[in-house]
Amino acid sequence: MALTRLGWDVLEPSSSRLKSLPWITGKVRNGDAWTILDELGRRFNAEVEKIVQGWSWGYAQRDVRGNSGIPSEHSAGVGVDFNAPIHGLGRVGTFSSAQEKAIRKILADLGGAVRWGGDYAGRKDEMHFELQGGVAKLATVAKKINAGGVAPVGNAKPKPKPKPSRPSDRPTDYANLKVDGVFGKATAEATQILMSAIGLYERAIDGDSGRYTWGGVQEWLTGLGYYHRAVDGRFGYHSIVALQKFLAKKGHLDTNKWLIDGKFGKETVKAFQRYLNTQNGQ
Repeated sequence: MALTRLGWDVLEPSSSRLKSLPWITGKVRNGDAWTILDELGRRFNAEVEKIVQGWSWGYAQRDVRGNSGIPSEHSAGVGVDFNAPIHGLGRVGTFSSAQEKAIRKILADLGGAVRWGGDYAGRKDEMHFELQGGVAKLATVAKKINAGGVAPVGNAKPKPKPKPSRPSDRPTDYANLKVDGVFGKATAEATQILMSAIGLYERAIDGDSGRYTWGGVQEWLTGLGYYHRAVDGRFGYHSIVALQKFLAKKGHLDTNKWLIDGKFGKETVKAFQRYLNTQNGQ
């Protein structure tokens, strides 16, 4: 049985042990894990910053980025990312000192059952929180939460919706990306930039629509709840169907005219280009 670095068993995308979490677009492990991550989200939203659900992720079947063969805590349903575009992988100091103080207060109240990616010894991951300590610790903390023993600090008002920062290596402004149905270098760059901004792509912005780019898109669609297969970078039928369903939901693909058919044709590319245009600076 595959295990994560912290000893959690990896779950399949179809596992009945996964349950939707209201703070994110995806799912997390049910039971005590869900209770703690729900409390974490509630406290973070009230005391650190307002969580934007569409920028926040949960379960994804993948390895640790840069460590092939080591399952991520996301693949066990015990990791969440909050407001990924403004707390990107590898960035430091994305929270103010007051926000960091609030995070540490929440972690202390949760009895050490949650580890923050901002405390990693190596590459930081300030968007990321994961469960640690094993099932006994989780049971103890969840029992305390259910008994009302972990309370929010005052009645903090949610802060305004945060805006994602722009990666410093952004080579193009894709607010005016040409909507021509051709997935060329400019569209691939825009895709890489968006995936990079939310922590799902960490290579050079080079316009190469290869497996690293599409792997990020697959993970993104997994977090949004549209893709339920392995993240392998092969953008085939099931990945395209997931993208088409997402684009239709967002109003960029008119399914009265175009079928959700798993084909990355001109109208699907146009719809994706329209969506990419809406993401610049938002």
